[in-house]
Amino acid sequence: MKSKSCHRMLRRNLRKAFWANCFLAIFCILTPAGLAAQDTLSELRLPGADVAGQASVTTGPLSILNWAGFAGAVSFTFDDSQPSQIQHFTELQATGVRMTLYISTGDSTQTNYDATWSAAAKSGNEIGNHTVHHCHANLTGCAFGTGTGSLASEIDQATSFITQRYPQSAVWTGASPYGDGGYDSTAASRFFLYRGVGGGSIGPNDGTDPFHLPCHMAASGETAAGFNAATDAAQAAGRWQIFLIHTITPTPNIWFNPVNIADVTGAMNHAKLLGNVWVDTVANIGAYWRGQKILASTTPVVAARTTTWNWQLPAHFPAGKTLRVMIASGILSQNGVPLVKSTQGFYTVSLDARSLTLTQ
Repeated sequence: MKSKSCHRMLRRNLRKAFWANCFLAIFCILTPAGLAAQDTLSELRLPGADVAGQASVTTGPLSILNWAGFAGAVSFTFDDSQPSQIQHFTELQATGVRMTLYISTGDSTQTNYDATWSAAAKSGNEIGNHTVHHCHANLTGCAFGTGTGSLASEIDQATSFITQRYPQSAVWTGASPYGDGGYDSTAASRFFLYRGVGGGSIGPNDGTDPFHLPCHMAASGETAAGFNAATDAAQAAGRWQIFLIHTITPTPNIWFNPVNIADVTGAMNHAKLLGNVWVDTVANIGAYWRGQKILASTTPVVAARTTTWNWQLPAHFPAGKTLRVMIASGILSQNGVPLVKSTQGFYTVSLDARSLTLTQ
């Protein structure tokens, strides 16, 4: 009897497992591309259990949360693939903050060059394009060797170097050498964002040129207090502050505007520990910024009880990015699949789906 009971229980468990796997397979088939059940920003903790009071941009009955529900946003970027950055990379990585590292591939013979940037990409940091030889836009004053002969090849060869040698499928953003605006038009056909060196920060849904993004460039000897003041200002104003750091001390390789590693990591930890500031790469925060602008500028089509938004994404836009939105009532769906409201009160919208429908 006991043996028969065990066999019956085993058969029941097998049937349950079979139908559970069938349901999972059907769900995966029916879920459209880019509509993963997991929010691509889910690892980010919102500043509270409810986002109802967070700032947003509206389009019809839809509210798109600014900065994924955070008060502001911050990105730490490092230019030139300098030896001091390689020397201090372990300390930077220990902060747990994802960074954007704009590398110039013409100086790739440095010790631990490939090992460092490969490890950086593997752990979720962004490797960005800073050209091969770091020349002015007229191809003079190259920091590393002689220019390739055109801005296009300076950029394209650096991108090929990155994607062929490091675990990163594409290069989504770049930074102009010397902040030279002469690169901007060429970069606009190769990236979805490009950073300059001019001062400033970026507001949600504002008119900032995506191919000449402003930043806070670290001054020589700048302390954590200076960085923290800029972070706190971005938090208070609801803006995105990009930081640009060059040489990190202590190091025997002083290139430009050296800043002590303790001040850099102190600033990174300050931003992270605020709790309601989104600290991430230029590609991740920038995709949200541009995605919000795209959806906010879309005129919805209203028919009977449905309101539908359709949009297109710019070239070189990274896949798998999402927006967090709120509605007063109704059912949101993408490609016929209803979206589930989070415990914090928002819905996760896939930008890859390029369409969103609200049914009242």
